[in-house]
Amino acid sequence: MEVVLKEARRFMVPLYQRKYQWGDKRLEPFWEDVTAKAIEVLEGDAKFEHYMGALILSPVDQGSQIGITPVVQVVDGQQRLTTFQIMLAALREVARHHELADLIEHVDGYLLNVPKSKDSDPLAKFKLNPTPSDRELFHDLIEMTYPEVSKKYRHLYWGRGVPKNTPFPAFRAYHLFYSWIDDFSFNGPDEESEIDLDANAPETDEDEGVELDLVAERLEAILTAMLDRLKLVVITLGENDDAQVIFETLNSQGEPLLAMDLVRNNIFHRAEKQSASVEQLYTKLWTPFDMSWWKEAAPNARPTRPRIDHFLAHTLAAETGEKISMRELYAEYRAFAVPKNKPRFEDVEDELRLIETYAPLYETLEGRRNEDPALHWLGRKLAAWQVTTAYPIAMQIGRSDLDHDERRELAELIYSYLVRRAVCGLTTKNLNKLFQSLSAEFKAEGPSVDVFTRFFADRKGDSSRFPHDTEFRRGILTGNGYAISPRPRLVDILWELEVASRTKLAEHSERPEGLWVEHVLPQSWGDDWPLADGNTADPVSLEQETIARNAKLHTLGNLTLLSGGLNISSGNKSFKEKKAKFKEHTGLFMNKWFEKHDQWTEAEIEERGVALAMLAIKIWPSLEVVDL
Repeated sequence: MEVVLKEARRFMVPLYQRKYQWGDKRLEPFWEDVTAKAIEVLEGDAKFEHYMGALILSPVDQGSQIGITPVVQVVDGQQRLTTFQIMLAALREVARHHELADLIEHVDGYLLNVPKSKDSDPLAKFKLNPTPSDRELFHDLIEMTYPEVSKKYRHLYWGRGVPKNTPFPAFRAYHLFYSWIDDFSFNGPDEESEIDLDANAPETDEDEGVELDLVAERLEAILTAMLDRLKLVVITLGENDDAQVIFETLNSQGEPLLAMDLVRNNIFHRAEKQSASVEQLYTKLWTPFDMSWWKEAAPNARPTRPRIDHFLAHTLAAETGEKISMRELYAEYRAFAVPKNKPRFEDVEDELRLIETYAPLYETLEGRRNEDPALHWLGRKLAAWQVTTAYPIAMQIGRSDLDHDERRELAELIYSYLVRRAVCGLTTKNLNKLFQSLSAEFKAEGPSVDVFTRFFADRKGDSSRFPHDTEFRRGILTGNGYAISPRPRLVDILWELEVASRTKLAEHSERPEGLWVEHVLPQSWGDDWPLADGNTADPVSLEQETIARNAKLHTLGNLTLLSGGLNISSGNKSFKEKKAKFKEHTGLFMNKWFEKHDQWTEAEIEERGVALAMLAIKIWPSLEVVDL
C-alpha cells in the first residue's frame, strides 16, 4: 500500500462507480486485519503479508505531462482504497491529539500530493477524488482536523456516536476508526474483546497518564501494518483495454473462495501429482466438510470466519504448538504441509486423515457431538465465556490417551482459570498468547495435569497467573462482580453457584433461558434500605457508612439470578417486598437464602459472600503448587 499511495498520483473514481458504502460488516474485519498486523509489528513477529484484494487502474492521458500530477482512473477497488484513506486520516487526527508532529507530517504524505507547477485543478492536491456525491465530505475528512469535522457534521451524530443508518457511511467509518485507533493507542491491543461498533467519541482528557512514547509506538505500528503488511494487487490497464467491460466482469463473479477452499484445492492438486485416486479420497475423507454446518460463521470466535476456517487454524495450532494467523491461513497450511518445499507427509491420504482425526474433536467443542463428555462440557463452558482460543489445547487433550478423570480435571482447571481471573479483576487480554504457550508445552511433553501445573507455577505476574484460594476468596468478598463482562459470564458464575447450593435431595433442572442478574440491595437504594444502625442515608453521600455500603453493592454476595420479569418487578423495592416476591416466584436455591433474613445490610451481604466463597473454591479448583 505504501508504494500505491506514496507516489504523486491522483486516483479518480469514475462516475459509474458506487458511492462509498462500506458498513460495519466490512469495517470490522478490515480493522481486525489492521490490528492483527499491528500486533505483529509490536511483537516483532511477522510471518506473512496479508493481501486485501485487487486495485485495477486505468491511466488517463497515457503520455506523461511534465508539471502535471498524473491521473489514474480507479476501475475496481475504490471501496478499499477509500477505506485506507479514511483510516489514515483518522490515524493522523489521533496523532494530532497527542501532538505527534512527525507522525502527522508522515501520514499527510499518503493523503495529499504536492501540486506541480502546471496543476490548475484545485483538487490535484488530493491523492483520491471520490465520486461527486462523496467528494465534499471526503475532502473535509482529509483537510480538516477532527474537532473541525465533528463541528461541521454535528448533524450526523446521535449523542456522541454516529448511527449505523447514517446516509454518509464514510463519516461513520471515520468516526469508528478514530475511536478504535484512540482506544488502541491508549489501552493497547486486545485480541479477545469484541470490537465496539457503538464507539463514542473519546473524551478530551482520556490520554492522562499514558506514556507518549508508548502511544507513538502503537500508532506507528498501525501505520506500518497498513502501509507495509497489507498488500493490494495492482493491475494497470493498457490503452486498448475497455475499463467498463473489465469492471463489469470483475463484479459479476460468485462468492469468494474460503481459505479452506484453497487448502482443499492445494491438497488434491498434490494428490493428482502423486497419482492418487483423487475422487475416492475426496468422497471418503473430504465430503463431510462440504456440509453447510462447516460453512456457517463460527459462533463466539474472532475474526468472523466460517467454522471450517477456524477448525483448520485450531488443528494447525494443536498439531504444531505454534501461533497460527487466521488471516494468512492458506499460507500457514502450505508452510505446515510442505515446510521448506519438503512434504511433511509421505502421501496426501495421511495428510487428509490427520485433518479427519481432529474434526470430531472440534465438533464436540462446538456442541455438535457428545462422544467425549469432558471435551463436550468444556466446549459449552468456553462458548459461555466466548474463549475459543483455548480450543487447540482442548483438542490436544482430546487426541491424548489420558483417562477420563484426568481429562475432566484438565477441563475443570481451564475453566477455573478463566473464572478465577475474572472474579479477581485480572485482565483477560491476550489469552491467545497464553494458551498458545501452553499448547507448545502440551506439544512438547504431552497434555497432563502435571504439565499444566508446572506451566503456571512460574507465572506470577498479573497478566497470566492462576489466582490462589486467598485471592479468589477476596475477589468474591470485595471485588466488583457486576463488572464481569460480557454478561453471560457473570450469569454462568451465578448459575454454577446455584447448582452448588442445592441439596442432595433436590431435583435436577437445566438452566432456564432469560435469567437476569439482580442486585438484592438495589443500585439506587434509598429510604427503604436503612443502614445497619437503622438510619437512612443518601446513596451518593461521602459518609463512611454510605461508602462502606456502596463498596458491597456490586459484590457477588449481593447478586442473584431472577427471570427477566421478576427482575423488572423487583426493581428498587424494599427488602421485605423483594423477599415476598422471591418466595412466591422463584424456585432457585440461591434465593432461598433471603427467607431467613429480616433485613439486608452490609453484614448480610458479607455473610452470603462468605458462604458463596466456600462453594466457589470447591467449584473452581486451584493449583496445589500455587497454594503451598
